[in-house]
Amino acid sequence: MSKFFSIILGPLLLSGPLLDASSHQSDQPTNILFIAIDDLKTIGSVFAEDPGNFLQKVYPDKELRTEVARRMTPNIQRLADQGITFMNAYCAAPACNPSRAALMTGIRPHSTGFTTNAGAVFFRDYEYQGIKPLADAITIPEYLKANGWYTASTGKIFHSSSSYKNSDGSRSWSVWTDVTGGAGPKTDSVWRTKALAWGIEGNDASTYRELNDYRKADFMARLLETGRATDHDTSFKLTDGQPFFLALGIFRPHLPFYATEDLVSLFPTEEMSVTRELLEEFTADGDDVPEYAFKFSGMQRDSSGAPTIGSDRFVDVLNHGLSIDPNDGDLQGWKDMLSYYFASCAIADRAVGRILDGLENSRYKDNTMVVLWSDHGYHLGEKLHVTKFALWDDAAQVNFFIKDPRNPQNAGKRSYRPVSLIDIYPTLMNLAKLDLPSDRITGHDLTSLLKDPYAARAAPAHTTYKNVANNMIRTERFKFIQYEDESRELYDLPADPDEYHNLAGKPETDAIEADMANLHNSALRR
Repeated sequence: MSKFFSIILGPLLLSGPLLDASSHQSDQPTNILFIAIDDLKTIGSVFAEDPGNFLQKVYPDKELRTEVARRMTPNIQRLADQGITFMNAYCAAPACNPSRAALMTGIRPHSTGFTTNAGAVFFRDYEYQGIKPLADAITIPEYLKANGWYTASTGKIFHSSSSYKNSDGSRSWSVWTDVTGGAGPKTDSVWRTKALAWGIEGNDASTYRELNDYRKADFMARLLETGRATDHDTSFKLTDGQPFFLALGIFRPHLPFYATEDLVSLFPTEEMSVTRELLEEFTADGDDVPEYAFKFSGMQRDSSGAPTIGSDRFVDVLNHGLSIDPNDGDLQGWKDMLSYYFASCAIADRAVGRILDGLENSRYKDNTMVVLWSDHGYHLGEKLHVTKFALWDDAAQVNFFIKDPRNPQNAGKRSYRPVSLIDIYPTLMNLAKLDLPSDRITGHDLTSLLKDPYAARAAPAHTTYKNVANNMIRTERFKFIQYEDESRELYDLPADPDEYHNLAGKPETDAIEADMANLHNSALRR
C-alpha cells in the first residue's frame, strides 16, 4: 500500500456508540435550527472568489463580481461570517430525493440503491432488490423526537413539501404544516423553454416578501421570536425546558425560476460576460471525458471524435434562443436564464435572512446551532449541462454552513477538509448526547472540525448517482469518478478547479489513480 493511500484511508468506518456524555463539551446548545435549500449552487457568498467559481466566468471583473455576490446572497454571507463554511462539502447523491433521504437517515445511497429521484417516490416506499431498505430507517427528527425533542417543520425537507405523509408525518415531526404564499400570476420570459421555465411572478408592485419561501421563513421566524405561530389550524409552540429541532425547507432556486421584479432587476443581463468563447470553452471540455459520462452532459462527439454540442436542457435553451435571434439568441437565452436563476438564489437568501433575524431577535440566539445545507449543486452550462444529475463538482458540491455557539472563536472561518452531508446525522447526535440508533449510519462526526476547522480528517467525501456503480470520491486534493462501465475521471482540483483535465489513464498519475481506486473500493464496503 502506498504512503498516499495509507494516510488518506485512515479510520473510515465509525461504528458503535458515540463518545459517552462525559467526553462532551459543557454548555452544549440545546436547540437546532435546520435550513435546507433546494438546487443552490456554490456560487455566491463566500464561494464567489473560490477558484473555478462560475461567477468568475460570467463576471470577470472582481469589483462587479463582488457586488453581484452581495446582491445575491448577503444573508447567507452573514451566516458564513457567524460560523464555519465547509468549502469542500458534497451531497450523497446529486438529486433531491436520494440526497435528502441519505442525509435524513444517515444511510448512504450505494447501500440502499436509492440513487435517483425514482419518480418522486416517498423514501420509505422505495424498493430495491425486492425490499424497502429505508422503510424502518430512523430519521434525525424521528430520533430526536423519541428522545424528548420538539421537532417542527415547514417546507421541503424530504423530497415532498406539500404532503404530510411524504414529509414523514408524525413519525418525524411533533408538528408540521405547509405554509403557502405567492406574489400573483406568472409571466413567462420569451427565452424560456418547455422543460426549463422562468419568468416574473406578480406585478411591478410585488416584492419577495410575498413569495412562498419567504412566507415559510417568516412563519418560523415568528415562532422563534414569540414562542408561538399558527398556520390555518396548526399551531407551533416552543416550551421552556424542551430542546427543539426546527426545520425550514426553502424551495428556490429549484425550477421553475419565477421571481419578483425587485430581485430579477438585481441581475441585468447587460452586466454579464457570457460570450461565444465561453460556450466554446465548455464544449471543448468534453475532449477527455469518458464516453459513458457524456450521458450526463450536453456534449457529444462529431464524426472525427471531437466534442461538440449534443442534447440537454441547456442545449434546448441555446436552440430556442437561436430560433428568436439567429445571430446571438443562444447567448441571450443563456444570460436570461442566469438572471432568473440568480434571482431565485436571492429568494432563498432573503428567506434565510428572515429566519436569521428571527433567531437573533429571540431568546434562543445564544443556545441554538444553525445548520444550513443545499441538497446538491447545479450546472448552469458547464459541460453543456443544466440542473444537477452528474458527479462533477458543479452538481455534487453543496453549500454547507454550521454556526456553533460552543465555538464562537471560529466565526467566519473556512474548512477545506472534504465532508459530506451524510456527516450531519452523527454530528447532531453528538450534540444531543445520543448514541447512533443504527450501525447503518456511517457518516463521520464533524465535532472535531467545529472545534478546529483545520483539524486533520482522513475520511473522503463520497457521492453516488444513477447506479450504485457510479461513484465519486473526493480527498482534499484529488477527485476520482468511476462509472459502471469502469471508465474513470481523475482531477487534481487545486490545479484544475474546473475539472477540465482528466488525468485518468495517464502514466504520470498511475500511482495516484490506484490509490484513489482503492479508496473508492473501501468506501463501497461501508
